[in-house]
Amino acid sequence: MKFSDHVGVEILSPLFGTLHPGFYRAAREGFTYERRPRSQAYILREEGDFYYAGGFFGGSVVEVLQLTTACHQAMVVDRANAIEAVCHDESHLNRYLLYHKPTKVLSPEYLWDERMLQRPPFLRKLRYVAVPKNHTEIRN
Repeated sequence: MKFSDHVGVEILSPLFGTLHPGFYRAAREGFTYERRPRSQAYILREEGDFYYAGGFFGGSVVEVLQLTTACHQAMVVDRANAIEAVCHDESHLNRYLLYHKPTKVLSPEYLWDERMLQRPPFLRKLRYVAVPKNHTEIRN
């Protein structure tokens, strides 16, 4: 990832999440929430409001520590139960933010991948963007 435009105090908030660029226009039914009840990241089909990207979230030290601790603990439980959430840590982030609403939600301009998605005309700036990488190599 690289910063390609100004990111400043406008993002400051006790807890912020960023709308996933692949799902910001999708209906809840299209979100890739974890739907298997065995996982700690499980979200009921009738729940959920946004799909957050795992690549850019933050806030105060206290809030981010609570978020990352909760997600880590849930992943440890999943691993002990021989299950991995469908979108890994992003699934756990979405579960956490469902029940601990962020105080600010950033638009997808704060997290974009021009190689995967065409920029819609209403996005005037792309602030934090993906750089070319070999996803298979990184994930393996």
